[in-house]
Amino acid sequence: MNKRSGDRSATVLFAFFWFAYSATYIGRLNYSACMPAIMAELHLSKAFAGAVGTGFLAFYAVGQLLNGLIGDKISPKYMIGAGLFGAGTANLFMGFNTFVPLMPVIWCFNGYCSAMLWSPLIRAISEWLPQHRQTRAGVGIASTIPAGTIASYLSSALILRLAGWRAVFLFSGGFLILASAVWAAGMAGLRKYIAAACAQSEADRNARREQAAAAGRKETLRSALKLFVGSGLAFAAFGILFNGVLKDGVTLWVPAFLKEYFGVSPAFASVLSVALPVASVFGAYLSVGLNKRFFDNEFTTSAVMFLISAVSFTLLILLGVKNIYAAVLMIAASSTAMLGLNTMFLTFIPLYFKQLGKSATVTGFLNACSNAASSVSSVTIGVLAARGGWNATILSWVCIAAAGLLICVAGRKRWAENRGLISRGIEEENPQTV
Repeated sequence: MNKRSGDRSATVLFAFFWFAYSATYIGRLNYSACMPAIMAELHLSKAFAGAVGTGFLAFYAVGQLLNGLIGDKISPKYMIGAGLFGAGTANLFMGFNTFVPLMPVIWCFNGYCSAMLWSPLIRAISEWLPQHRQTRAGVGIASTIPAGTIASYLSSALILRLAGWRAVFLFSGGFLILASAVWAAGMAGLRKYIAAACAQSEADRNARREQAAAAGRKETLRSALKLFVGSGLAFAAFGILFNGVLKDGVTLWVPAFLKEYFGVSPAFASVLSVALPVASVFGAYLSVGLNKRFFDNEFTTSAVMFLISAVSFTLLILLGVKNIYAAVLMIAASSTAMLGLNTMFLTFIPLYFKQLGKSATVTGFLNACSNAASSVSSVTIGVLAARGGWNATILSWVCIAAAGLLICVAGRKRWAENRGLISRGIEEENPQTV
């Protein structure tokens, strides 16, 4: 395969990556958009309706961990296709289902299927794309999060208004099953390119192992404990926990904060909240630009992202509470920084583990930590706001950002010492402890 043909195939392959992951948001955020209509029509309690959403988050977090482990054993083309098809099937069942107690089961299944994409996707980027295209791909794939979020909310709102909540799930299910067919067709068309890329990745991995053996180094960081402690992932795990709170937990409660604090209508609060995913598109470009130009250390860059978040929420307390537009601007600044940090931890750090054959495992583990924090914070933020008020809640966000900053500062030296060895698939000769 010549270089021009290979570059063209890599570009087409990334387009399929972007399409597949963006598509999942159509079928995972639609429940939130439809929840008021579902509760009104089926006379559901807030507790039951909330339990359906919580079940999704719980199975999504568990699925990230399990599918991360599986994703290093099974080809991404099968994992991603199965995830799209399974999520589509769950959405169709949700649209046709008339037995209310079955709703949590269906949506938990959707949570697990939706978790089958990200970890295999990061593995595919690390193994199927040439090295010089991986940074650009890492930035580009991060844009699927805000793009998919906006597409999901807009399509759900339109269909909900025109045809009702069941039609939203039927549309989402049909779209995801179609997406799985498009993915399968795309992978079939690129099978020669993918086979060649996989063969090259395996050859590179074997060559590095032989070099390590010749130099008298141990082969790899095989055990999960060594991988977690020796590489600095322990710091990343705690850092991504704080990121999960500030990225997803805070975002969930922004409409309620704007409505209650400034007394605006729910519709207006929701419209203003759209600014968050729009602004966060630039987060990945910001973090990658800073890392490439100034820091050359994912932990240092992440510390700066936490600093931006802490400053933003401090300004929100001091100035933003006086003006709703200033408040949205401050929260959007934090949201942008948190997506940038998320890109460092869930895309670029796992790429270093390619030669160890553990890119998907590391991605799944860190993503599970992030989603666990998101699901817990979605409840605790509401409790804190109800008992202590929004000023106390925002102050807690400042403290969380500060704690995340300290974790990243503490871990940056360990990561700088070990990431080169990890990327070469070898173990440090004199391993240290955290």
